[in-house]
Amino acid sequence: MKTVLAGLGLALALTGCAQVQQVFSSNEPKKVETQAGQAAVLLTLTWQAVEPDDAKVSLVLRGPRGEQVLTAEEGDEVRSPNGPSVAGKRFSLNLVPGKYQLMHVQGSWHTEEGGRSRTQPVWLPLGQTFSVQAGEVVYVGNVNVALDFTPSVSVSNQSGRDFYDLVMSKTANELSNIQVRLPQAGNLPYGS
Repeated sequence: MKTVLAGLGLALALTGCAQVQQVFSSNEPKKVETQAGQAAVLLTLTWQAVEPDDAKVSLVLRGPRGEQVLTAEEGDEVRSPNGPSVAGKRFSLNLVPGKYQLMHVQGSWHTEEGGRSRTQPVWLPLGQTFSVQAGEVVYVGNVNVALDFTPSVSVSNQSGRDFYDLVMSKTANELSNIQVRLPQAGNLPYGS
């Protein structure tokens, strides 16, 4: 009987240790990591529209391995510490070292005219450039698009909001390895 009780006590103790270990490991610092030979690039793509739920926005990013399209659409949100979430999406990209260009944004939004729904397309050039090296973790900003009859696009530092969203998503809770490096104006190969 003593052997059974001792075995039961040992099993309970080991179970308790495992639970305590889970609690401690969940609070351990967690940084944004890079893949071997690559850089991690963080950015957000947001928009404002009369009806933000009927909008879709894409950002075309060109780099050493060609172009990729980053898309945010209905239902995507970036959490904000000082107010409501904003329509948009946070991206975490693993990129090879080199020079990159935020080429343009494209998208659409809906209007009601005379009782008919109409899709309004948007295409805006950017031409902003940035470079990354292997092992770097870089935040390159927020690309924000105004979807209305005078559409516009801007790139700004919204790291406070975007890092809050990163932490709330449990992707990372230690941000000291992230460099803030906004892109610079560049030339567009197709004109502006």
